Formats: sequence, structure tokens, C-alpha cells
Amino acid sequence: MKGTPFKYWIKAARPKTLLVSMAPVIMSVALASNFIRINWLPAIICLVFAVMAQIISNFVNDYSDGIKGIDKNRIGPERMVASGLISPQKMRRGIIIWSIVTFILGCTLLYWGGWILLPFGIVILLCALAYSTGPFPLSQHALGDLAVVLFYGVAPVVLTFFIQTGFVNWQIFIAGLAIGMVTNNLLIVNNYRDADEDLKNGKKTTVNIFGKRFMKAVYICNPLIAIVLGFVFLDKIINTIVLTISMILFLAYSIIVSIKFSKAKGMEFNKLIGMSSLEAIVFALTITLVIIFK
Repeated sequence: MKGTPFKYWIKAARPKTLLVSMAPVIMSVALASNFIRINWLPAIICLVFAVMAQIISNFVNDYSDGIKGIDKNRIGPERMVASGLISPQKMRRGIIIWSIVTFILGCTLLYWGGWILLPFGIVILLCALAYSTGPFPLSQHALGDLAVVLFYGVAPVVLTFFIQTGFVNWQIFIAGLAIGMVTNNLLIVNNYRDADEDLKNGKKTTVNIFGKRFMKAVYICNPLIAIVLGFVFLDKIINTIVLTISMILFLAYSIIVSIKFSKAKGMEFNKLIGMSSLEAIVFALTITLVIIFK
């Protein structure tokens, strides 16, 4: 990566989006605190691993769309390969190095979770790579939303919880599904903004398949469904009245973001990237604070 300014790699990592990989780990640790005393070292490693895995996905997306010419006329933030700020060769090398480092870090979690974690870790890394590249790129075949819910919701919540407690239950899967749906709003904004350009380039997304009106409704409904699921996975853990009052802040923020999304046009969607990413953190912190101060 010699010769490429570090700031370009930071841009390629898309820091505004990284909150979505932190949120499920934070929430999962909070849920685990109901059962055990938190071991903070593996908790921090889980958090860092999740962020690093997302950066791999962002690097691969930048590289893949750049060499395919998909990013040429985009209205979103500048992409490094498409703009020539990072060459395809250097980005490819960066992906390999970052993937190796991420895999090594993930392997340290075997000490606490056992070898059963290894196949899951490998699948997570492979899907981070397969999201935008390979023989069947998930993001180009309308499977991006499913991938986000699974790998930015269910997987990090369940695996982090297991590493802390040594077991999982159905409520933890529901928790992962809930925050995965909130996280998916980030992808909806991205695909909604790029819908016309994606259509020209033959990239299939749920926005182009189901239509903008339908996906706008999904965007609005996702946080509402997450709130309902919150009452399910926190049943018998948190007082219903306390949880209802606590969810008001998250609901208020989601309403504000949804209104902005409904009115946004063109470049205005770029501001919603950060706001939608923050939505996942607000949900995670709401759950965390409710658990801490129950």
C-alpha cells in the first residue's frame, strides 16, 4: 500500500457506515450481562473483528464496482478505485492483507468460544468477500438485504453472546433479527439512491425489484418491527412499562430519519447514510441502557 495516502484507505473503509457492525456486538454484550459477568477482552475483540470484517466488505465493494465501471456516474460519496485514487492492484493487495489480519484476530476468539467458532468465522469472512465479488455477488442479485440481516444482525449477536455465556437461546436469535432489520436501513438508503444507476449496470437490488415505494415502506417499518421484537426478546427481563418509555427515544429518532428519507432527493441521500448507521447504534444503546438500569 506504499505510495497511497492513508486518508484514501480511510475513505475506502467508509467510517460513517461502521456503526452498524458495532451495534449488534454492543447489544449482545449487554444481553449477556444478564447471565454472566462480562469478560471484556473477548468482547472488545468481537467488536474489532466485526468492524474489520465490514471494512473488508467495503474494500471489496469499492474494488469490484470500480473495475466493473458501476461507480463511474454515482451520486454517492467518491469511491477510491473508480476515481483512480487507489489502483485496483493496491486495493486487491489491501483486501488480502486486511483479510489475513482479520482472520488471525478472529482466531483468538477460539480460546473463549472453542473450535466450533472456526467455521462460522470463515463463513463470515467469505461472505464479506462474496458480497460484491465472485461468481455470484450477493449485492448484485438482490441478496444484499438478507446478507445484512444475517451478518450485521443475527451472526454477531448470537456469536458474541455464545462467546460470553457458552450457550444461546431463541430470544438471542430474535434480538439479532431485530437489530439486523434496523441495520438494513443503511443498505436501503444506499440502494434507493443508486437505483437508476444500478438498473443501467444490470445490478439487481430489492429497490429495483420491488420498487421504490415498497422499499420506502420497508425502511419505515424496519425500526417499528425491531421495537416489537424488542418486547419479545426482553420479555421477563425488563418491565414492559420501563421498556416502552425507553423505546420512545429510538422511535423519535427513527421517525425523524424516516421523514428525511421520504423527502430526500439525489445527494441528500448521502446525509442519510450516517443517520441510518446511527439508527442501529441508538437501538443498541437503548437496549443496553435499559438492561444496565433495570
